[in-house]
Amino acid sequence: MSTALSSTRKGTPSLGGARAWLRRLRLASGQGPDGDATATQIGIEGLPDGVGQLPVHVPVSLVAADAPSAALWFPALLEDALAAGPVGLAASDASWVDGLLHRPPLRAAYHAGRLQLWVLSPGLQAEVRRHGLLSLMQELERTGLSDAHALFVCDAQGLLAGLSVTELARVTRQLSTLCRERARPVVLGFFPPLEPEVLLPALRNLCQMSMHIATLRTDADRWSLGLERWNTDAGALFQTAFGLLRNEASGRLAADGTRTRGAVRELVEAADQSEVIATRASVEGQRGVPGHWRIVESLADMEIAAAASVAATVLLDAGQASDFEPRARLVHHLRLSRPLTLKIVVRENLGKLRTHSEQALLQLGASAVVYKEVGFSRLLQLLQDINAQSHSRKVHPDYEQALDSFMPARERGYQPPAHFCALVRSMLDRTQAIGLSHSLVRLNVLAQIPHLDALRACHTARDGDLFTADHESVYVFLFACREPDVGLALHRLFALPLAQLFSSEAIDCSDTGIRAMTGHLQEALRKGLPDYSALLDHAPAAAAVAITAPTSAPPSSSPTLPADTGGAHVAVGPSVQHRPIARRAVPRPSTRSIA
Repeated sequence: MSTALSSTRKGTPSLGGARAWLRRLRLASGQGPDGDATATQIGIEGLPDGVGQLPVHVPVSLVAADAPSAALWFPALLEDALAAGPVGLAASDASWVDGLLHRPPLRAAYHAGRLQLWVLSPGLQAEVRRHGLLSLMQELERTGLSDAHALFVCDAQGLLAGLSVTELARVTRQLSTLCRERARPVVLGFFPPLEPEVLLPALRNLCQMSMHIATLRTDADRWSLGLERWNTDAGALFQTAFGLLRNEASGRLAADGTRTRGAVRELVEAADQSEVIATRASVEGQRGVPGHWRIVESLADMEIAAAASVAATVLLDAGQASDFEPRARLVHHLRLSRPLTLKIVVRENLGKLRTHSEQALLQLGASAVVYKEVGFSRLLQLLQDINAQSHSRKVHPDYEQALDSFMPARERGYQPPAHFCALVRSMLDRTQAIGLSHSLVRLNVLAQIPHLDALRACHTARDGDLFTADHESVYVFLFACREPDVGLALHRLFALPLAQLFSSEAIDCSDTGIRAMTGHLQEALRKGLPDYSALLDHAPAAAAVAITAPTSAPPSSSPTLPADTGGAHVAVGPSVQHRPIARRAVPRPSTRSIA
């Protein structure tokens, strides 16, 4: 039953009668006997060193980061609290309270009067802004809350949202005083929808309001209990997380023996921390493979072998470029289905991964990519170095969407100028947010070389590598190619030395510079540019090989730019590199270090 809020004098609420913002759910059976100050458990089994006890005399903030965590944790918390004595629960969601009473232990405690329930209305926040928690606590005590009750307020963000710094400071002082006076725990519960990345920093800074902070979140098929600040039998604990499993028999969460520490979680202990599961191809021909490693034959075998892993290391071979898709899918699946403490390492064994493929694997959940040049002894050291790491990148749950930003357009080779510009800009738009670097090269054709011959000499073998031409130059776009690798890429693309075809080059690897170059090309389109598609599609494959450079025309000693390249169309600055082709040294492949 509730009545309208009344007041005896201006600014002071009346405490007579039930509040409009506080409705107690009561039974005729009345209140049961008070409990004693027995230690109250946290609703999770098997936690070590007294971690599983709720602190008293200080505020406690418990955060359920997602709906499954809230559904499992808070009913178990209330049951543990009832095992130690009577409990008072003030909640903002009446339907959630009704759901609690479907659990037999909570329903029995409610009928026995040991579980007191109140439902808070939205109007309570205005009362908190004016008077803090004083009026709420007086009304709770008037309608049945005693010193013997553990007090849970759920969900607390409804009380605190929108309060000013001054109002929060007043609530903090009142809450600290309340906790010092009570022998049982006082808990602020926070439920989804919420943003832990926003809420947790606020709770950390409100130290007196949230002296102890614990967050429960799902971790693949398990859970993780993160303690920002917490008391234990061995002293204070900071930024420590425990891995949890659901006990199928009891339906409650229990510690699985995994522990991590730090803001960027570092593994402290786990039962399978030293285990390595490797595909046979990843260690083929290697001497000194540790005897305790588990070797599996295929990716399907790896998926089965790692199905229950918590903190093991998975070592996959990268295979050929055509093998990327199944490996990428397995990396994504393992990262989402296993805890963050699982390490996933991909080792190049046959070919070299393209830059975007490497970055895609890392985005999909790989812990590291090991290059082909790295010896086996160095690989062993790397696995040791990352043994304590936990994965920290967010992984998109949808494989296609997670991969899309890293993949080039499916087109390759010559494109008509208009389509070339559209494809290049589309790839820039898709990859800009992830920082993937590309290169656009403008090659000025020698006056005595027909454009068609220069185009016939270019052969691309990878999606996203495109070329086109205007009246004076050939444009080559290299997807996910950094500037240091441009020379080697061009050397592989052209069947003839560049000096036999071109006088100079201009390279830009910046987003703005590439857009400026394509803008110049689009300006030229308005005046009309030829489309060589039909001629190239039907040209003899050997035509390019027959081209020879005239000996009477030495390469230009300085870059020759198109006549219409005004400053409005060409990006200038350190990102554009103009070089005469004749001065180019033949590039040599460079080795890469471990990612």
